[in-house]
Amino acid sequence: MGKESINVKKIIIIAGALCAYWIGSGFATGQEVLQFLATSGAIKGIIGAIIYAILLGFFVYTLYGVGQKMQFEDPYDIFEYYCGKYIGKIYMWFSVILMYGIYVTMLAGSGATIHQYFGAPTNIGTYIVALLALGTAILGVEKLLDIIGVIGPIKIVFLTIMGISALVTLVGKPNLLSVNSVLIATAGFKIASNNWLWSAILWASLGLMFGITFFVISGSSCKSLKEARLSSIIGVSAISIEVVLLVITEIVYLDVIKGQQVPTLAIAKYISPILGMIFSLILILCIYSAVSSMIMVVTRKFAVDKTKRFNIVATILTLAGMFAGTLLPFDQLVNILYPVSGYIGILLVGLMIYKEFINKNAFPYSKNDKKIIENSGENITR
Repeated sequence: MGKESINVKKIIIIAGALCAYWIGSGFATGQEVLQFLATSGAIKGIIGAIIYAILLGFFVYTLYGVGQKMQFEDPYDIFEYYCGKYIGKIYMWFSVILMYGIYVTMLAGSGATIHQYFGAPTNIGTYIVALLALGTAILGVEKLLDIIGVIGPIKIVFLTIMGISALVTLVGKPNLLSVNSVLIATAGFKIASNNWLWSAILWASLGLMFGITFFVISGSSCKSLKEARLSSIIGVSAISIEVVLLVITEIVYLDVIKGQQVPTLAIAKYISPILGMIFSLILILCIYSAVSSMIMVVTRKFAVDKTKRFNIVATILTLAGMFAGTLLPFDQLVNILYPVSGYIGILLVGLMIYKEFINKNAFPYSKNDKKIIENSGENITR
């Protein structure tokens, strides 16, 4: 096998794009971490975060590699690759519906964020972010990855600042974490599951359903397998640290986040009005980058990017999403859509494990046989 080339800038961009995609409205606003992990308390929440990180790492590392090696013409072919032709089609269409549902949920999150900080009507925030995301998606996959790859590290920095503030608070009040770990269970927050371990597994399998086609697209944009895998490791490592920090932060600032649609924004405003103002803009960037990616991924099922058909389909989906994103409260959308998707994703996890570790010849995939031969042991040039 020849020596694989590595483009450090490309690795950072792809890792940053993963962070930008992953830290969308559910994550950046704090609702996902709150409902899946923090409500279980500090110890169970942190252990759950570690389990989540291990599973996420496996998904991203594997799928970036498969995407780079297979170079699917249609990223949704990944479902046929792992599930076979018929089950794969079921998963493919469920994935399209799920991602569009999450896209709508993220739009609702943008409206909630802008309303909570700026006082503007919720629907106005939703419309603005939707139109900006549409414009970005129309630019094409490579340009989108370049844009959101820069935004990802910015998100990481600001979430880390809040995490450090929580840790500093704990130095002065060392019992606060244990006390609030008990109180958070009865604080009235929505929860994904009554079992903390199951919540972590559900969230990870949701992540698989949510991100599988994006992982494939990102991996295929890399020029070598090593480049793809390094990108995945760096991106998942950064996300995992933020998950643990956010669990601690939400428990420490329990009194601050009660009754808030956007917990992280409430915390940022509590720490510093200036931080709150800046973070409100960062949150909008978080949601904008994730929404841009989602509308790109969904539209790719119906058309190739940078075509007239793509632009028309993306516009129609955006207009429908702008309307649907104003129908239900953000936390209610998260609580309904995310856990159900997690359950659906568990079967897919099993099928992935089966093909990767038990029977690599399961569910023969014929569309790319020629490419598999051509790409074996070679770099991919795009």
